[in-house]
Amino acid sequence: CVRTLSPWKRLLEESTLYELTSNAVTPRFARYLARTKVSFDTVADQDWEPLNVLFEYFEEGLMNIDDFLSLIEGEVLPAWSNALHCALIQKKYDATGIKTFYIAWKEHLFDRSTELPNKQYNPQLSLRSDLMVCRYFYGGLKMIQAAVEAKQLLLDSLAPPHPADCNYRISLMTRSKERKKSEKHVEPNEVNGRVQRKAGIVNVKKMAMEATFQEVVEGYANQHDIAFHPKTGSNSTKDGKPVFLFGTHPVYFDKNVLFALRGSAWRPISLEHLAQAC
Repeated sequence: CVRTLSPWKRLLEESTLYELTSNAVTPRFARYLARTKVSFDTVADQDWEPLNVLFEYFEEGLMNIDDFLSLIEGEVLPAWSNALHCALIQKKYDATGIKTFYIAWKEHLFDRSTELPNKQYNPQLSLRSDLMVCRYFYGGLKMIQAAVEAKQLLLDSLAPPHPADCNYRISLMTRSKERKKSEKHVEPNEVNGRVQRKAGIVNVKKMAMEATFQEVVEGYANQHDIAFHPKTGSNSTKDGKPVFLFGTHPVYFDKNVLFALRGSAWRPISLEHLAQAC
């Protein structure tokens, strides 16, 4: 993929290349990364190839930074944090195992070689500079501390979002919202800021779910000039859930899964396939 698209950098404007990647490549990266298994017990055998391919693609300047960070935040870190939390909850660990698991992932994401001649972007620097990515690792440290100090209630409260409730589109939408807020120069709430700093605990799940899946689908439809609105009249609900029209296709949401009416049956469907059907 890198070899195929790299020559187009000389012919296409950066915005055009990024749009091409966002529409055609990023969704495939998301599926590739989502299938990557994160295991607490076999970190020495961890398959880093999916991450390495993503890093190479980003280093070549073929992907915008929001897509890159959202893929890490939405498809990789939820699985990593859940593997860590499950191991701590089930007490399937020792001090060496915790250290090995945490450091292996931290070094691969943050501390890999930064000598990148003739590369446009540095993935490690981008990740180290991103607040949401760093919060996941800080949350991991708080989980480890709670487990070591035998604070079970605190460890339970630090449960990260389940990978099934996260994806790169939600992360991308959340980042877009945050950017719009900052562009409006919204003053931060200093009182809340002090309380959060004093507590020292990051509610990752709340921030990750600020953008609902419905908003993600609506934004995707708008981006592709596809009508999206609630269905009215008969059959406007399915099992108590509101039905929407994505173009002419009835759809509804069950958590972060999109279902479309295909013939006489409701079936899960990806946004890309649904858009192609419109």
